[in-house]
This record gives sequence, structure tokens and C-alpha cells, in this order.
Amino acid sequence: MAYQYKRRRPSIVRNFWVYRRLVGFAVLLGVLLWFVWVNDTVVTVSFPFRLGELSSRLGVVILLSALFGSLMTILIGTIVVARRRIWGGQAADPPGVSGTGAPTEDDLPPPDYASKTGDGFTGTKWTG
Repeated sequence: MAYQYKRRRPSIVRNFWVYRRLVGFAVLLGVLLWFVWVNDTVVTVSFPFRLGELSSRLGVVILLSALFGSLMTILIGTIVVARRRIWGGQAADPPGVSGTGAPTEDDLPPPDYASKTGDGFTGTKWTG
């Protein structure tokens, strides 16, 4: 018997979907390079409290300031999350539920519960 399945023809849409992250990164990098190339004006950045000056192209300065802002946002967000965990972030959970969603120790039966219970149903009329 001959092989009944035909090989699919290559599709540019399917290949684009497979490599979508790589294509998206390339597009983003192209836009950033175009942005730096278009904003080719020389600027001087003066830091507060006379900490220094930086002379560079406008596009590079704007990209560096955006990068610095992103890093500061990540740093502050990490500090806020850590502070909430340390200073009672569990207080927002409803009573009887821990932060993981598991029941707390008060809601569980004692460890020797199974040894103290009898076998089967008690007090039934049909047991002899």
C-alpha cells in the first residue's frame, strides 16, 4: 500500500506563526533603531544637584531614560510586593484559608482521628 498522506506545502502564515516571537523581536528592534536614527539631534542632559552632564543623541537619551524608568518600576514593584508579604499580606485572606488556598490547621481533624472512630455506621436497625 502506498503512503496515503501528502506532505503539506510550506505556508508563509504557518511559518510566521511558528516564529512569531522572533519576528516580533526583529520588528521591535527595527523600530528602535529607526527611532534612534530619526532623532539625531545632539542634546545635553544635566543631572539634578549638579551630579554631571551627558551629551548624546536625542534618540539614545530617550531610550536610556525609558530603560531607566522600566528598571526603577521593576525595583519599586519588587519592594512593594516584598513589603506586603512581610508586613501581613496574609491578613487579606478570609478566615480559615491560608495564602495557598489550603485549609488551616484549625480546620483539619486531629492526627489520631481515624483510630478513635468505629467501623461503619453505628446505631443502625439492620445490624444484628
